[in-house]
Amino acid sequence: MPTPVPANARNPLRTFQFRLRMSTSAAGDYVAGVRTVSGLSVSVGAYETWEGGNNLHRYAQPHKVNWEPLVLEQGLALDDTLERWARAVLEFARTGKAPGEPVKRDLFLDVWDAYAHPTDVPPPGGMEARIRSFHVHNAWVSKFHALPKLDAMAGEVALLSLELTHEGWEPVPRPVLSMPATSLPTP
Repeated sequence: MPTPVPANARNPLRTFQFRLRMSTSAAGDYVAGVRTVSGLSVSVGAYETWEGGNNLHRYAQPHKVNWEPLVLEQGLALDDTLERWARAVLEFARTGKAPGEPVKRDLFLDVWDAYAHPTDVPPPGGMEARIRSFHVHNAWVSKFHALPKLDAMAGEVALLSLELTHEGWEPVPRPVLSMPATSLPTP
């Protein structure tokens, strides 16, 4: 095993140390076996205005915000949290009635420092190792792939895939760790 290098301004964070929480609170349950998360991006369109008589200059202002859908991949395993969520959305779309599981959920994507826990993913509650966290608002399953292409000649891991449409995301501020007050000697 290679020697871990601490993350700092010159050594960026590794992309394989993350966890996905699903809940309406910051203390939600982690989803097991999520392999990849992509699409945490946003684009802002421009609203252009041209001044009469001035054909050389345009005025551009921020206009519509487009939140890209998130894509989650999970290995087929005993944890069926994502699959149950997709079934709940399908049930809601089919009947129009609220199913037993929530259709829209808040997600929290936590990125961890590999140097703080070099051998495994840190246990929940260790705020000192959580480097970044993102809160995804009101996500729902818009595309679901239950099985990948099945091939008897390949030795790949079977992955299910979900595309999540959401109403935006924001970074969660990292809690400030309080330092003990040092007492100055009195003269």
